[in-house]
Amino acid sequence: MTKKTNVLCFIDNPRGRDFEIVVLLAIFIEKYLNCKVEFFLKWDIHQIYKKKPDIVLTPNAIGSHYYYEITKYAAESGIKVFSLISEGNFRTNGTFNYWGYNKNNIFYQDYICHWSQRTLDFLVSELPEYKDKMVLTGATGFDRYKIYEFQKRETILRKYGKEKYKKVITYAAWSFGKLFNEQGRKEIQYMNAPGKPDRAKWMEEQMYEVEGVLERVITENPDILFFLKRHPSARNPSVTGEEMNEIIRLSKYENVIYIKEREEIHDLIAISDLWLGFETTTALEAWCMHDRPTILINSNTDFIRDELYKGSVIAADYSELQSFVDEFYTTGRVKAFDIVEKKQERNRLMASIIGFDDGLNHLRAAFYFNKTLTRPESKIKIKINLIYLFRHLLTRLGKLTYNKDLFLKLPKFKKSVWVFERLDMSEAYLAKKRYEKYVDDFYEKKHLHSLSDFELLWTNIITQKNE
Repeated sequence: MTKKTNVLCFIDNPRGRDFEIVVLLAIFIEKYLNCKVEFFLKWDIHQIYKKKPDIVLTPNAIGSHYYYEITKYAAESGIKVFSLISEGNFRTNGTFNYWGYNKNNIFYQDYICHWSQRTLDFLVSELPEYKDKMVLTGATGFDRYKIYEFQKRETILRKYGKEKYKKVITYAAWSFGKLFNEQGRKEIQYMNAPGKPDRAKWMEEQMYEVEGVLERVITENPDILFFLKRHPSARNPSVTGEEMNEIIRLSKYENVIYIKEREEIHDLIAISDLWLGFETTTALEAWCMHDRPTILINSNTDFIRDELYKGSVIAADYSELQSFVDEFYTTGRVKAFDIVEKKQERNRLMASIIGFDDGLNHLRAAFYFNKTLTRPESKIKIKINLIYLFRHLLTRLGKLTYNKDLFLKLPKFKKSVWVFERLDMSEAYLAKKRYEKYVDDFYEKKHLHSLSDFELLWTNIITQKNE
């Protein structure tokens, strides 16, 4: 039997966005490209030296300094690198830092994967020297809305003892929490634009406005259960404790469930009647799953953001939001969301942002992964990195003595709590195993049974421009 290709996949969490970006690709390459995939926390970069893999897989190459270090270390060691992209809906007006944490301004992966033709064309114009590396894969993390089965409402409500509620609304929080930690404030300052109000001051004002609107709609509708989902990137994972945001003080109400990481965003979308936000890409995820109304709470729309808001209904204040809620629970629809212009905007935005809404984006990525896999080998020479070794040893020793309550009380240790909380990848493997059935069913419906079937599919879904 041919020796399997060893793939190390680094992620920031055994669940959530980055895991969902890579898991369908991981399932495919194990089933059809003779690979073995192992998941590791992005902190544990020493695993590259220890495991000496054939290829390293990451959900992005610039979204954190860990992902940047992983791709750089692997590539400089002669190991092939394949990276996707976590934030592929980036602005193409010159205000987006497309290098992120990549301080060397060098792409180390074989291919620079893009969600859409819009971003591909933009980055080719900005970095023509990387033109041959630029490819269009679509957003792999959105494929799950065409493939997975999701939790039932009664299952989730039973978990919280809220079975009596027949109506469910979810609010997906924005990154207001960045106001309350040092790194977040630096990021906000970076976003200050000439001629515009101070962004931190503006964010604080908006946060309390949104909180006030939400509080009133929650208290005025005691028969509706509200899930309030904290933004996953509102703070660095090393920051411990609860940060202030627009929703945390509302968790005291009987008809509120405050969600940090316990529930997947796709399951919350599946059980919700209405999807609320201030500014959220999860509205796009809601459109992928079903045509339930998405409503943004904005007292004004004049701030730096992409066009995603054009597909949603805007509620300027409590009265407008309440009228939309009443309309939905009376008629089952929100007319303002259903108008032709809004539907056209949603269709346009889907193509402009995620590229394709057919569940095949992970297979487009697999085409380029396979090309990376089959290119000639480089000479692999991995030098030990003492910093990565030190981190690795710390986690191994720390696991023996780790106690969350104790570590949170120790200044030198509390910033490492996120590492120990996420180090165990058993949850990732369990989720991957569960998703395999959904993937098999999806492939069966598409009449995809062998690698030759996928190769034929690739000739149809990969544009000649990107081959």
